Amino acid sequence: MKEFLLFLPLTIIYLALKSTLFASFPLPDIPLIMVFYLASRKASVEGALFAFAIGYLDDAFSGGVIGASSFALILIFIATHLMSMLVEFTTPTAKAGGAAAAALIKGAAVYYVLRYSNVDTYFLTHVVLQALVTGFFAPPVISALMWLTAVFTPRKFKDNES
Repeated sequence: MKEFLLFLPLTIIYLALKSTLFASFPLPDIPLIMVFYLASRKASVEGALFAFAIGYLDDAFSGGVIGASSFALILIFIATHLMSMLVEFTTPTAKAGGAAAAALIKGAAVYYVLRYSNVDTYFLTHVVLQALVTGFFAPPVISALMWLTAVFTPRKFKDNES
């Protein structure tokens, strides 16, 4: 829950900047990287609710079909959690590849929802470019998220009882 309170304001600031100042610039998908980070660390109901809330905010800020990003981010959360049982996302290459694959899955899921809703969008320019940029920036963003989590949500140890 502490990560939710930490990541939510960062996500709102990112989505506000992305939808206004950097609307035509290919930025990494920071909310997807946050969901990837939370799902690769541990699975929890809070993480799935965080994925839904961030997806809903993404839809609200982008003006897309409400529920498309929420569906895609919950799908990414589940897929990343299941994949983290087989693969450890500890190296920068694994983080970059996992985030790029997650961005492709999210982009494909949102693309098919939008196509089903009769909204025209381009797959190659939007989805593939977004996945490449997200994969490239995933390792430093995940390192920054790990640092923020360590600084703002310190772990407490129980006293040793004899």
